[in-house]
Amino acid sequence: MTNRIDFEAHYYFPELMDYFSTRTDYPMYDRATKTFRRSDDFTLRHPYRLIHLEESLDERIRIMDAHGVRMQVLSVSSGIDFLSPEESVEWCRKANDYLYEGMRKYPGRFQGFAALPVADLDASLQELERCMKELGFLGWLVDSNFGASHIDDDCYFPLLKKLADYHGALYIHPTQPIDERMKGLGPQLAAAPFGFGIDVSVDLMRMICKGIFDRLPTLKVLIGHMGEIFPYTMRRMNEKIRGYHSIAPAVNRQLPESYFRHNIWVTTSGDFCPSALRCAVDVLGLDRILFGTDYPYEYPEAVDEFFDAVPMSKNDLDQIFFGNAQAIFPQI
Repeated sequence: MTNRIDFEAHYYFPELMDYFSTRTDYPMYDRATKTFRRSDDFTLRHPYRLIHLEESLDERIRIMDAHGVRMQVLSVSSGIDFLSPEESVEWCRKANDYLYEGMRKYPGRFQGFAALPVADLDASLQELERCMKELGFLGWLVDSNFGASHIDDDCYFPLLKKLADYHGALYIHPTQPIDERMKGLGPQLAAAPFGFGIDVSVDLMRMICKGIFDRLPTLKVLIGHMGEIFPYTMRRMNEKIRGYHSIAPAVNRQLPESYFRHNIWVTTSGDFCPSALRCAVDVLGLDRILFGTDYPYEYPEAVDEFFDAVPMSKNDLDQIFFGNAQAIFPQI
């Protein structure tokens, strides 16, 4: 077993899937057809992914061992934060308890990102405190939007502040954009091929432009997919923003590249393309890249094949696999 630490690995648990199967509105699961529906534009029909989202932790460890993963930082897959406030409070707590029991049963093999019932801010603050103070999670994995609001909205600032106070990390995970132009043309526009990355990128850029990192200088943020659009556009963004600052100063005090040096890291999850990795390393720096797989939405065999063929030294790969993670999160 190697020492890889996977920052994006998702799960459901049987009780939650049983509940989804009773629903008549999104999110809902049909066990007979093995179909999970999250919206009009996003339906998951993929036996491998659904089976492994719900797999036992024993089976998960067997697969981790087979692919050199020492630890998965688990996060419940999307759906809970689209429930009603009352339902979300209940199921987020159950999801966090399930994850914590896995951490206790298998020390050193699992860590966690909290699920929070964002529709109830007070309950979210309480649950975040419990997850960070009592359960020892690394942070909070949040969907890029909640169907009617985004994580950069002012109402969620107290959650970000509490997370920063606990030195936790915010992992911004994509979901279908709220933008009406992204709807009605199916998953190729609304989901992973395009819309997911756009939604995360806009959210993070809004956090930068609104000065959130200036107000919370210790806040740590992670995004997947080799940094979405940012490595490719970083130079142009910085160059153009310098010009705009001279005309109308923005709220943010620094250029985007500064926040990527101090507050933001990217993971390799779900974008196993050699040129994307080269771009991320060249623009952001090797020390800003963390290993992530997006398991089970990506096949472990494909991840292994990618990294086996990457023309990087063992030392550089080890920095991505675990070195950077241990520098950021000494507790792992």
